[in-house]
This record gives sequence, C-alpha cells and structure tokens, in this order.
Amino acid sequence: MFREQIRKHYDHLSRSYRRVADFILSDYRTAAFMTAAALASAVDVDTTTVVRFAQRLGYPGFPELIEDIQDQVKLELSQTYAIPEEEGGLHARVQTLVAKDRANLEKALAHNTLDILENILDMLRAAPRIIVLGESYAEPVAESFAGMLREAGLPVIFARGDVYERAALLGHLVRKEVVIGVTPVEGPSGVARVLRFARASGALTLACTPSLSSQTARAAEHLLYAPGETDTPLFSLTGLYSLCTAIAQTLAGLQADASAKRAAETARALEALSS
Repeated sequence: MFREQIRKHYDHLSRSYRRVADFILSDYRTAAFMTAAALASAVDVDTTTVVRFAQRLGYPGFPELIEDIQDQVKLELSQTYAIPEEEGGLHARVQTLVAKDRANLEKALAHNTLDILENILDMLRAAPRIIVLGESYAEPVAESFAGMLREAGLPVIFARGDVYERAALLGHLVRKEVVIGVTPVEGPSGVARVLRFARASGALTLACTPSLSSQTARAAEHLLYAPGETDTPLFSLTGLYSLCTAIAQTLAGLQADASAKRAAETARALEALSS
C-alpha cells in the first residue's frame, strides 16, 4: 500500500520527493484524482520529479501509484456505506458502533441549530475568562477542548478534579465569565454541582453532554448536546468531541494571523528547548 511504501522510504527521500510524499499522506483523497502534472504543480516541483518519486517507491510509474491510492479511497468508501452485519464477530460489532456514531453526528447537527452555536461562539468570544472542567472518561475531552480554545487565543483555564483547585478558580467569578462542564454522567455529578454554583454566582454556564436527561444538562444555562446513547454501558463521546473541535477551529479561524503568530513563537521556543 502506498502509505507503507512512503513510510518505508521517507527517511531516505530528497527534499523534493518529501514534498510530494507529504502532500499525498495529508490529502491522498485529492491526490487520487490528480495527474502527475497537477500534483507537481500543487507542491511546486517538476512533473518528472513526481514520476521519479513513484518509481522511487517501487512502482513502475505514476499511473500505478495513483491506482494504488484510488484503491484505498474505494475501500474506504465501500466501508463507509456498507451496512455492518449484526452477527459477524467482534469486528462487525465495532463497525456497527462506528456506523451509529455517524448517525449520531447527523443528529447532533440537527439539534445544535445555528442560533445555539452562534450564542455559544459569541459567549466564548466575549468571555474575560473561561474555565473548563470534566469528569469520568470525558475529562480528557474537556482538557483537550480547553487546550484547543487556548490555541485559538482565548483566556482558558482547565480545572482538574481537585476540589480545592476548583474552589479557588470559582471563588471570584465575574459577569460574562464562562464555566464549561463536560461529562457523560447522568446522575449525581460533580460537574453539575459546579455549573449550578457558577450559574448562581452570575457566570455563564455551558454543559457539554451526550445525554439530554443528565443532571448536568439541566444545571447549565446553555447546552451543547451530541447524542451518544449506545447499547453498552458507555456513552459515545465522538459527536461531542467533534462539536468541541469544530467550535475551537471556528474561533481560531476568526483570528488566523494571531494564531499563526502564536504557533511560530511556540515553534521557535520548542526549537530552542530541544537543541
């Protein structure tokens, strides 16, 4: 397969070959339908470089490389639209759950209307401080969401599970500050208690949950809901993480120059610390 061939040879490729390799690895669905000339133009190399790149990987020529990439795209499409067998072993069970997540993503888009998303985006953009917390197996999602919002340039703090730390962060809430809680817990919840306290203290609150019936969903003023019900003991957080990521990406796009500057500064610091 083309990806394995690229990884196998990547460390020994020239700079121009690596440009071709990087493009294919990052956007192979587009590359699958490009001519050698179009691919060469996309990465600013000669057409002969693209042809020789294919040969360097062990293909007779560029058409054979493209055929391999197209086969991968066709396989993915067939798996995407195939209906998993109900009784076909554990691997079929995995496919069934992934297919349910695909349907849940559509439901999440329908539930979170443009007005809901606009209110959430406006609230986050205007916040002088944003506190994000999570619990149970959704805590990593909360921490990731906080990190993405921070990368987007927002004043975000991630509050870990320590009660004293949370109390210190929540003790001086002011108007327009936002407290975000992410949890899969339906019943009594530490996140729900925090949101109720924050709301009573005058802060804006946002619950991120895969369950409309949870205490957390009822505790917050605003709700980001992504269906995650399954026939297993675990809620799926796929839709919730997708929505959180899209929100952070949207906010980062509103100040692309500032985000690029921060990324460059981070890269320079990383280079200095690593050398």
